[in-house]
Amino acid sequence: MTTTRAWGLILALTFLPLLPAEAPAAVIDGNRIMDQRMSENLCALTFDDGPSRYTGHLLDMLAGYGIPATFFLLGGNAERNPAMVRRIIAEGHEVGNHSWSHPNLRTLAPEAQEQEISATDALLRALGASPSYLRPPYGNFDAHTLEIARNLGVGVILWSMDSHDWKHLPADYAKLRTTRGTQYDDGELRGIFLFHDTHKSTVDDLPRIIANLLAGGCRRFVTVSDYLAAALDPEPGLLMTRHPKAPFPAPGLAVQHRRMQASETALPLARCSRPWNATAARTAPPQPLRGSSGTATPLDDIDDAHAADDSRAAAEI
Repeated sequence: MTTTRAWGLILALTFLPLLPAEAPAAVIDGNRIMDQRMSENLCALTFDDGPSRYTGHLLDMLAGYGIPATFFLLGGNAERNPAMVRRIIAEGHEVGNHSWSHPNLRTLAPEAQEQEISATDALLRALGASPSYLRPPYGNFDAHTLEIARNLGVGVILWSMDSHDWKHLPADYAKLRTTRGTQYDDGELRGIFLFHDTHKSTVDDLPRIIANLLAGGCRRFVTVSDYLAAALDPEPGLLMTRHPKAPFPAPGLAVQHRRMQASETALPLARCSRPWNATAARTAPPQPLRGSSGTATPLDDIDDAHAADDSRAAAEI
């Protein structure tokens, strides 16, 4: 080998790592959420499957507490209720992609996954959202899902704390087990919490949810993006919300506020409490995607169908 060719090979090997490469979409699972270091205990409330007929009431309460949340919306529901999507955005909440019709993405061909995810992304952006994350239904995804997410410029996000609200409401939200099966010590609670705004019982229970999380150690409620970036506003660390708009309406929360002022094996899989119901999926009528000629099912009927699916899934456990 000549000296010139040898030096050329050395230079090529030296600068090869600097060449741009297409990185896979980032996957934020429970382990990454729990292992993230932060200077105070942050909590992110996330609500899947909406918007529903209960989302407006939820937004009213979140506004009263001054708490931002992240909504992972279904494209089909967003198309039927665009005004609610615009309201979620206008009131400072974060919007993410939860597919169009809530299928198990791992059972779909790449083309069908592309349609479910990309159609939802396009609709949400047309309504004014800027989705940064995709949350795959049931926490199930594969390599095709990651490729689609990467092409859209979004990450894949799961959760670290599952409320199991599709099945029942817990006695104490601060005692939920993490996706590792552990519990936080008193005063150390933090994480990204999974809820569903399609369940009236969950929405009505928001005051208790907040009270429990505060008592467990949550110091500030933030969106998913702020949680992952640990992007704290330049306001005193003892405030629990990013943009407090009104006093806490519940006496118990006001006391808490004063006390705080005084003192596939290669892929990460979620431990989702709401299992994929293959039988229900085979028997359920397909939901039309945006632009199809089929008649869309009314929003309330979709919610009732989801509730019935929850009941069937619970009976199978």
